[in-house]
Amino acid sequence: MEVILQEDYAALGYIGDQVQVRPGFARNFLIPRGIAIAYSKRNVGEMAHRLVAIHAKKAKLKAAAEEEGKKLSAISLSFTLKFGKQGKSFGTITTRDIEAQLAEKGFKVDRRRIKLSEPFKKAGDYEVEVKLHSEVGVPVKVEVRAEHIVEKEEAPAEEGSKKRTRRPRKGAKSDTGEEAVAETSAAAPEKSDA
Repeated sequence: MEVILQEDYAALGYIGDQVQVRPGFARNFLIPRGIAIAYSKRNVGEMAHRLVAIHAKKAKLKAAAEEEGKKLSAISLSFTLKFGKQGKSFGTITTRDIEAQLAEKGFKVDRRRIKLSEPFKKAGDYEVEVKLHSEVGVPVKVEVRAEHIVEKEEAPAEEGSKKRTRRPRKGAKSDTGEEAVAETSAAAPEKSDA
């Protein structure tokens, strides 16, 4: 089903774009929320009139995106990855991490607009593109530092060290065949009927 987007929708496109989607997705999600309208002969004339307003809105959004892009390109993000003894990293830096750090710095960017070919698994300097508008993409510098973890070596057990002994459970039979008796606390007062 063909629809015309009335708002930017990261997974599909931007205002005024004509896109092909599944009919259920259009009828149940896009059209009821006002994100898109169905592309039909009736709507073509109406849309031609509305496209003037949409193009004006699109130009305004582009100008705002360029302004935000100038601020965004000036910042640099920094992450620390932990590496083990063999040089293997514990974790990765993903679009979620980048989105969270951008939010901390005051930039609200949907993670689907962050173009990352694959998560960062190695230390180094990288550059990711953040799409703020269909025509505005901003490079953001990302620095990934390595933190090597020193694993503690286990000390050899001392000879003659004391072994832990387990007390038998209540009602369990010991090796001698006698039943274990639960110890009662002498400090607990007995209840009287007085």
